[in-house]
Amino acid sequence: MHKRKNHHYIPRFYLKRFSSDEEGKTIGLYNHQNGKFIKNAPIKHQASENFLYGTDDQTESELAKLENGIAKLFYYWTEEKILFPPSNGTKAFSALKRFILYQLYRTPKAGKYMLEHLNDSFHAILPFVEPDKVKEFENLSISHAEPTLLILLNSADKEYLLDYLDCRFIVNLTGLPFISSDSPVIVYNQYMEKAGNYVGATGLPTKGLQIFYPIHPRLMICLYDPKVYSFGNVINCISTEKIEDIHQLNALQYLNSNNQLFFDNTIIEGYIVDCLIKEYKGKKVPSKNINKLIKTQENGALFFMSSEDVHIDLNLSFLDIICKIDNSEFAPLRHPSLERRK
Repeated sequence: MHKRKNHHYIPRFYLKRFSSDEEGKTIGLYNHQNGKFIKNAPIKHQASENFLYGTDDQTESELAKLENGIAKLFYYWTEEKILFPPSNGTKAFSALKRFILYQLYRTPKAGKYMLEHLNDSFHAILPFVEPDKVKEFENLSISHAEPTLLILLNSADKEYLLDYLDCRFIVNLTGLPFISSDSPVIVYNQYMEKAGNYVGATGLPTKGLQIFYPIHPRLMICLYDPKVYSFGNVINCISTEKIEDIHQLNALQYLNSNNQLFFDNTIIEGYIVDCLIKEYKGKKVPSKNINKLIKTQENGALFFMSSEDVHIDLNLSFLDIICKIDNSEFAPLRHPSLERRK
């Protein structure tokens, strides 16, 4: 049986939406780790690793089935210009949420971050272990041969965490295209940013969650908490002519990326290097893992594990916060039903 050796963690049909040529074979690329700008890189070699999801075809095959349906939606939206995002409760919206969820967790960056977070938490717990046991564990670390596969499989039943979000399109009418990256799904929370507490703000069940996902140089999907944010009176999509809106959203792609940015042939090296990276390089730092002991009323304790992701004081001209800011120590849930399910 043929095995798919080369596993694309960013689907090729997605990268083709940013292609530099009519055939959809090449794409603009900037590797910010080695400073290499390539105007026409072959798409078939981008965002892939050998056997990323294991040595059998099961996971790759299941992802391909989901991608086939989503690719048709992306074609309608980007090529046919049928700008009607799927509504809550429809099969299309359920499939889109599942696809976005899997895209969030199917990258090497996601697997690497999971292991780093587990190890940071493990070593933070050690001071509370019995003294005679500490030496036994202090030189140990948690590892896994296929961390990306592990975190992807762990996300398989988490689609419900994207419940109570609505979907809108952001149409880019400026002279600056959207860019993408090797980690293109952006989770953000302007609500918690305004509250001055970003710890745990981008957890999927949190109040004020936003997901920004560019699918074309001119089109971005936005999932958002409708009880917190308003796009005005628009029903399907909002458009913007403000370059600063697009520049900020592009900055989030750079800050969230592992090492590569992707774009069409209208993006020049000067924008990437002299504008985007020069302005935001100081903010490109790993997410901060938060580990602390919380005492309970019964003289017990809970060990709190969370993280603080990069944020940039995002200010979008087309989006407003419509509810009172909650200055809670921890990010509240978007809905009570999103508590951990047993």
